[in-house]
Amino acid sequence: MKILCSYSSLEFNCDYFPGTYTSRELHHPIFNLPQKSLLSATKKWSAGELTTTDSYLLFLALLNSTGIVEFRVPVIRVPETDALIAQHMESLLRTVIKLNTVAEPELVFPSFVITNYSRDLLTIPDLIHNWNSAYRDFKDGYVSAHESQKLIQRDSALSRMIKNPYKKPSDYAITLADWASLAGQFPSFTLQSPIDNKQTTCSDYWKAIIRYCTKNEYLFKVPTNDLHELIEHCEEHIDIGSINSHLLFKVLRTAAEKKRNYLGLGDLDLGKTKFVVLDSPASSSEEHDAALLQASILSAPSEKPRPEQYKGKMEFIRANLRWQALQESLKNQPKEGESK
Repeated sequence: MKILCSYSSLEFNCDYFPGTYTSRELHHPIFNLPQKSLLSATKKWSAGELTTTDSYLLFLALLNSTGIVEFRVPVIRVPETDALIAQHMESLLRTVIKLNTVAEPELVFPSFVITNYSRDLLTIPDLIHNWNSAYRDFKDGYVSAHESQKLIQRDSALSRMIKNPYKKPSDYAITLADWASLAGQFPSFTLQSPIDNKQTTCSDYWKAIIRYCTKNEYLFKVPTNDLHELIEHCEEHIDIGSINSHLLFKVLRTAAEKKRNYLGLGDLDLGKTKFVVLDSPASSSEEHDAALLQASILSAPSEKPRPEQYKGKMEFIRANLRWQALQESLKNQPKEGESK
């Protein structure tokens, strides 16, 4: 018998019973194959082993296998059909594979109905484009939701540590840095770390700065300009008001102020610091820094400090910084006989 396919409008033969049948329930057997078999058959298409009619049936069967294409009328082959299928078979294959990664594609991708107005398949390229756009939106939304969930979890864990009266910022510096990287969307481009000269990402470098900012003994390693750049980025990308953001900005701004005062040299150890009277009040941060540096030089030890000479590590670091500033100043002074 002869059967007019209700999907492709092709007529094909079926043995053992005479007559011609056009029932909408009858279609070519390829439409009953599982999608896995259809995808395997595309190897023959890519190898050029299929006729144009074979490719036509495979293309329609793949559309049908998505579950979101409804054939209300059979498709018809127009003069452009074979060329259209040749051009878009590969993109359809890639899109069908993407659809398979979504648990319920009908909730994500727009459906398509083949009617008298669309049975020539000329709008299929637009459909494939729309499916791909929907997939990108779905992936972006999934990643965003996933990142949001990660941020919520880290936010909660960090808040619990901050509220713990027995913990200092340095105890949860790593967690604070990870939270800031996620909440502040730290960039991931590659750079050479000024701290250890190793290749790293901007995100990891900024996280290292946050960790160093919680410990005075490491703070002097952080370049001032990079610290200010990090603060500006966080101010632009992280909303204030939460416990975590309050602590982050407190850590960063306190560190910036300590560096501005040369690790507290202008605030601590006042009994050992000599002061300089300026001719006029400092009118800028540069003049303020210069005054602090001059005071530090005047308070420097005459010999290079040794750790065992001081009660604590920070006291040694301060003395060593003063001595280094003095040596740098001496190098820059004109030698005897030279004009100033």
